[in-house]
Amino acid sequence: MNKNLIGRNYRTAIVMLVIVAFGISLAAAPLELPGGNVQMRVESGNLVLRGDDLDNNIVITENSVHGRAGTTVNGQRHLFIPDGVTNDVIIIMRGGHDFLRIELPGSNFALPHDLVLSMGSGNDNIELLQVKAPHETRINTGVGDDIVFIDGVLGVNEYIRPEFTGKFQLLAGSGDDLLEFHHAIFHGPVDVRLGEGIDGACSTQDSDFQLPDQASFIGGLPVASPGDGFVAPDIQLTKLIGFESFPDDCSFLGGRY
Repeated sequence: MNKNLIGRNYRTAIVMLVIVAFGISLAAAPLELPGGNVQMRVESGNLVLRGDDLDNNIVITENSVHGRAGTTVNGQRHLFIPDGVTNDVIIIMRGGHDFLRIELPGSNFALPHDLVLSMGSGNDNIELLQVKAPHETRINTGVGDDIVFIDGVLGVNEYIRPEFTGKFQLLAGSGDDLLEFHHAIFHGPVDVRLGEGIDGACSTQDSDFQLPDQASFIGGLPVASPGDGFVAPDIQLTKLIGFESFPDDCSFLGGRY
């Protein structure tokens, strides 16, 4: 037999063995989901959700926690909220560009105590819809261009407004951040610190501060023109610090360009 033919057949066999071995290794290795996995458990009465460094996308309703855009919750697409939640709801999302929506009218599952959100680094979006927080609300968006959106939802017979009974605190890190809130009722003190960047706070619809003398909004240091903006045509607040502009709407505030 021709030696060249023998050599070619030998090299072909080696290549085929490498391909088969590579295929077996891929089949054996666990595939990483594009949206990562969020761990959920009850710890000392607290409902605790911990994200990973990927782009987590979850929605929490009165019945369950849903993973979207490839995100899983304890390895599944959705899970019912477990029994035994008697204290705080704590969500720690870590890195990545995360999306978090909490929509809780409170008929099946309501926040028992504090709402604590820590988003980590990344460009994150938080939506709090018809949320009724009976005690403190503490939000830390971390570094990145972040948006926190608060609004009510039209129910079967009524419009359900978001309500924050205790202290409401929002701490945003460096980046172009936006807090947009509509129809919200703040019963307690409000402490909003938007950090360094071109930030905005905006409410173009009716919101109510029950303790306006204890409501503080700090824009932080801007890094470029036009600086931080505040929009609230129907709200008279005296503790507005570090805002350079007072535009008519929210269109170009914070991370919206």
